[in-house]
Amino acid sequence: MNRTLLRWTAGSVGIVAVVLVCWVIAGLVADRLVRQELEGALNSQRQMTRSVVGNMAEVIASDLSMSRAIPATMAETGVVQQALAQAAHYALNRYPTELARRTVLLKAPEFAEVNMLLHDAQGFSGLDAIWLVNTTGICVASSNASDRMSYIGIDMHTRAYLNDTLLGAFAEMYGVGNASGEPGIFVAAPVYSDGLLVGAVVAKVSIARLRHWVAHPGTFVSDNNGVIIMAHNSALEGLALPGSHVEDMNAIDRVNTYLRERFTEIALQPAAPSVRRVAPWVPRADAEQLVELPGQPTPALYESRGGLNSGLSAHLVDPVNSWPELLANHHRNRLLIFLTLAGTVALAAVISVSWVRERRLHRATRELAEQLQSANALLAAEARDDALTGALSRRYFLDLLRHEIDRAYEVGAPLCMAIADLDYFKQINDRFGHPAGDRALQHFIETCRTELRADDAVGRLGGEEFGILLPATTLTTGLTVVERLREQVRNRHCAELPADVILSVSIGITELAAKQDQPERLMSRADRALYAAKSAGRDRCEAVPPDGAVPPRTPENAW
Repeated sequence: MNRTLLRWTAGSVGIVAVVLVCWVIAGLVADRLVRQELEGALNSQRQMTRSVVGNMAEVIASDLSMSRAIPATMAETGVVQQALAQAAHYALNRYPTELARRTVLLKAPEFAEVNMLLHDAQGFSGLDAIWLVNTTGICVASSNASDRMSYIGIDMHTRAYLNDTLLGAFAEMYGVGNASGEPGIFVAAPVYSDGLLVGAVVAKVSIARLRHWVAHPGTFVSDNNGVIIMAHNSALEGLALPGSHVEDMNAIDRVNTYLRERFTEIALQPAAPSVRRVAPWVPRADAEQLVELPGQPTPALYESRGGLNSGLSAHLVDPVNSWPELLANHHRNRLLIFLTLAGTVALAAVISVSWVRERRLHRATRELAEQLQSANALLAAEARDDALTGALSRRYFLDLLRHEIDRAYEVGAPLCMAIADLDYFKQINDRFGHPAGDRALQHFIETCRTELRADDAVGRLGGEEFGILLPATTLTTGLTVVERLREQVRNRHCAELPADVILSVSIGITELAAKQDQPERLMSRADRALYAAKSAGRDRCEAVPPDGAVPPRTPENAW
């Protein structure tokens, strides 16, 4: 007893050890396979990411270059230089209110021509507005001079984009318009007349016109202060990049530039900890290249491009699209490799044991296999066919009925079902004995095989009652077919039955409804039709259509 227990314990420990070794080996192989997939996926996507950011940067640089050209060109025109030279005496202390300044400037004839020039320039340039600011920071002319809410007369000396320009430098930056409240890119070019700085030409391009910059999912643009000014996902707009300059600005500058004082930092963080936790097989170098955003379950590649000659930066957070597939592949590969290894070991063990015991057990195994095969064949035949008549068994017939209903709906073909019942069958049994009754049932099935198609099916539902399936058959055609079957049963005499035995059959038939018909409903209608045939005197066929109406008995060519 102790020896048996020791053998069982040793065998169990050996099996556990083999399983653990197979699992470890499967993990190592799966890690290597999926690492190769990850490297290929990251290299391919990284190239695509860099291409997208590069194209985005080129588009931004091209658009801003065109936007710079207009104010830079206008700053060189004599009309603009002369207008700003004449506007030097307009100052805040002379006209203390914005309305007073606007009234005076709109009536001044020296600005009428330049207002028209700015209006026309805005029309053909695609800019949202162009205006002139004198050295004291007052807007003296504007492309929207005729509008009720024009920029003329507004004090703009606190605008951040004018700080450098009124000192003689070209300026370009993002900001939110104080008057309109609309964000945009402001371009300011200094204007000189006879070598003296007389003001600036300022143009604005609305962010709404530049949305094509972030057409690709995951892209966003930040300004020189690190504020996201536009993004494909609008929820990111207004957030600040980690460690951005906007945090160092004073509150007044923030309000003047963005019309807001506080900024939330975008939660863009390294994804290495979570990646290594979920997938420890990822190389550390690859994991450290990935980032993640809150609410985004997939790690992403991050690419940015600065130095666009404007202070703007192009960014792309591109989720690794193949990440879910890589995780699934790793689990699948490990399981498959483990099963393969374990199966190989088990197969080797089985082959070894079988080879040792082959001479002793070969004959018994073969005989047992033959017996099992015979038993299975017998069981299959008994499950499919009725032992007495050779018709389909009730269970197999009902399964076939469900299958044919599904197929009829799938291909859009008609289907008929009939229930046949031998008339006065009990009297045949009582008068001539059960062997005669059995032969009568067999004669009916033989007649069905002669008269019906190979695709039709006949099953014994119980006693002397049989079900008949007629695929691809309409009710009119089916009625003709079962009528012909009924006549053959009556007119074809069975030589093995007594001469005075008269066989007849009553048949009820129905057709599958156009949609959502069930096997139970189909059989119920066929049974109702059979009952009608029995009630009408037997030895006849009756039909009940899906709608319950009496169908016409119009002759139709049957197959």
